Amino acid sequence: MIEFINTMKAAIFDMDGVIVDTNPHHRLAWRRYFERYGKALTDEDFVRYVSGKHNDDILRHLFADRSLSPDEARQLAAEKETLFRDLYRPDMTPVAGLPEFLQKLRKAGIRTAVGTSAPVENLDFVMDALNLRPYFDVLLDESKVSRPKPDPEIYQQAMRFLGVEPQESVIFEDSTTGIRAASSAGAYVVGLATTETPEKLIEAGANEVIQDFTALNPSRFQDLLTRSIPADRLAKP
Repeated sequence: MIEFINTMKAAIFDMDGVIVDTNPHHRLAWRRYFERYGKALTDEDFVRYVSGKHNDDILRHLFADRSLSPDEARQLAAEKETLFRDLYRPDMTPVAGLPEFLQKLRKAGIRTAVGTSAPVENLDFVMDALNLRPYFDVLLDESKVSRPKPDPEIYQQAMRFLGVEPQESVIFEDSTTGIRAASSAGAYVVGLATTETPEKLIEAGANEVIQDFTALNPSRFQDLLTRSIPADRLAKP
């Protein structure tokens, strides 16, 4: 059974890999950070222990031989994110087509939010450097939730702040962890193939996949405003 939703009222965006393609720089920052503490980070280890993971989980892996206090974990995570911002600052650019897409959403009266697992310093860094803050009604970072993705809490919070129902929302995500969170929140999920293959994103629960926002031409944008969701994917009241 397919239930048709006639009006999209909200668009919610992850940040890393969706608003900005930061993943190559995060990978480089983590490599250098691991080296700083005397450990190598192979491509295989990056996929297994870092990609899509919360900083707390990554640090537990890196410092598996010691017990980190909450203050130590925060300090170490902040140290890595400072390294990332220093590396990314000269290369910062939005994912192709994003500014134009945000303008279309504004003209269409669609409410918008960011729901990222990144710290607020990274969120502010991206929003202000690219002058994107005026395009978003709600900005949520890791400090606003108690359970990281793949738990849907951050997207549930975003929808609550925007005053919309899950079936009125479209979420843009790039990682399988984020896709699972967005899907569990009950929204229509658009995967961006900046980090994973389209096949992996669909397998994780994305309803459709785009390479970047230039794919959302006027015709496809109108299609997105009227979506269809299988009844068993709709959020239960």
